[in-house]
Amino acid sequence: MNIEIIKNIKKMVLTCCVISMTFACNDLDIPPLNIITDSDIFPSETGVKSYIMRIYADAPISIIPASIYNSPFLTGLYYCTGEAVGTSAPNGESPGGGKSAYWNYTHIRNINNFLQELPKYADRHQKEKTDTWLGEAYFHRAFAYFAMTRSYGGVPIVDKVLNYPEQSIEELMAPRNTESECYKFIIEDLDKAISLLPTSNEKGRVNRYIAYGMKARIALHAASVAKYGTMQLDGLLGIPAGEAQAYFQLAWDAAKATEAGGYALYNDGSGDLAASFVKIFIDTDSKETMFAKYYVYPDYYHDFEQKGIPAGFGSSTGGYTSWINPTLDFVEMFDDIDGNPFILNSGTDANPVLYEKRVDIFAKAEPRLRGSVIFPGDEFKGIEIDVRKGIIPEGGTMEDMLITTSGEAYTGTNIPGTMNIQGNSGIGYAESTKSGFYLRKLLNPNTPMDMILYTTTPFINMRYAEMLLIRAEAGMELKAFGDGSKVDDAVACMQLVRDRAGAKNRYTATDLTLELVRKERRMEFLCENITYWDLKRWRTYDKEFTNKTLQVLWPVFVWDEQKYYMKKSTTSQPISFLPMHYYAAIGAGEIQTNPLLVQNPGY
Repeated sequence: MNIEIIKNIKKMVLTCCVISMTFACNDLDIPPLNIITDSDIFPSETGVKSYIMRIYADAPISIIPASIYNSPFLTGLYYCTGEAVGTSAPNGESPGGGKSAYWNYTHIRNINNFLQELPKYADRHQKEKTDTWLGEAYFHRAFAYFAMTRSYGGVPIVDKVLNYPEQSIEELMAPRNTESECYKFIIEDLDKAISLLPTSNEKGRVNRYIAYGMKARIALHAASVAKYGTMQLDGLLGIPAGEAQAYFQLAWDAAKATEAGGYALYNDGSGDLAASFVKIFIDTDSKETMFAKYYVYPDYYHDFEQKGIPAGFGSSTGGYTSWINPTLDFVEMFDDIDGNPFILNSGTDANPVLYEKRVDIFAKAEPRLRGSVIFPGDEFKGIEIDVRKGIIPEGGTMEDMLITTSGEAYTGTNIPGTMNIQGNSGIGYAESTKSGFYLRKLLNPNTPMDMILYTTTPFINMRYAEMLLIRAEAGMELKAFGDGSKVDDAVACMQLVRDRAGAKNRYTATDLTLELVRKERRMEFLCENITYWDLKRWRTYDKEFTNKTLQVLWPVFVWDEQKYYMKKSTTSQPISFLPMHYYAAIGAGEIQTNPLLVQNPGY
């Protein structure tokens, strides 16, 4: 929804509340309570807009839920820290993704009702407006069904409003469609949206090119499931392998079509590629942003920046900071500015490499990495982020390292001075980093501290960089099917993204591989709710996360040298992702309501 519509939310609260009450139950499909009738809503442009606004508000696009910020499975980080035991992630979340899974037939019913009723009042509105509204509804139904299908596999396809008691309870119970049928239905809805939506770009609302972008994303997911997944439950899970190539082609074609939408990779022109990368996510006029959720205080805001901001900013944060901690695994995924692997030179406990400043070890970090992660000793909001695990006292070794969670200080004698044993920003006490790193991406350094609980930084659901990397991935996948015609395009798309990132290595048609494209996605899309689903569709999650311990970095101050030893360590508990977790468990309540629903394997 655009900013002007957001500003009118309060004026439309009554209408929206009535609509919400009308379609309030989250069962598969139940009749409306008819507090107001369709004839009160659809003849009026204001009524239609309030209804479509509700559809936008209920779409599966949001800042990451607070309950799962720190889960290594759900934040979309490549790796992030969290206390994890066995196959459980923080906050009681299983890596199967119960809290990230999406099951919302109330939203589907609202959209079906809109699609069913609006055409009856088409003579009350301009055809161009009616087409746009219907296109938006088809887009959102596809979006919602994709969110459910990628979570659960095949789900019941309900494409019309069902009513009780006109239809019996038995008639209202629908079995699961196959996963393949669901993706075909989703693509059909997107094709309808594409045929109806305008090409104009209104902030916060979908247009034809955004629908193409969603089609590209969904087709790529379906193609990967077809190629790398397995068929289960008579097709309720999985897509026939023979459909993979067509879906990869569909993904490439749709991503290519977005090129005509006037989008472009963001560059603020300053020459500082790291700072420019940060601005992608806070500049509301960025040409890279395709589809985003916008916020306007005091009507509509979020607290993501409170959860992400480093510890050490005092009581103005309201607590609950530092919930997103990229790990050393992610940092060392990159190459350095010379094109060499960015493996931090730490040394060992017996022979440590010492640094005068903590940030010195990151001197050759790629600009995109600097724009994504706050390093120990780095700066944010003009403050040094004081991350320290502990101090090796005078005459001591690593075995003598002093650590604390209570803020004690150490005072030297041979070398006079006093220093807090633990830095103001961690490591080791509540609400501080567990990995040594903090998130920089998505945090607006210009947000006043007294507004940290009420931030309005947009959350981008789709940006043009994703379209380029979809073309690159689909092109390399098509090469594996014997069609090498898209490889040069894959190289060009990769280079556009890497040039903006400040990455040195240039790939050619000879040396570009699918694994390099996948790696690029991981580096580019940190914490954008993409990597989690990538690892699932590639069916590589269980291979990477089998008793996996995550790497962390401990800045340790060596008093005798007055320098830092940047010690590499690991989290204490291993994490595992099981093959059953590629699909989430259908809720027991849903199965009790509709016994025709078959539970996914392993649950």
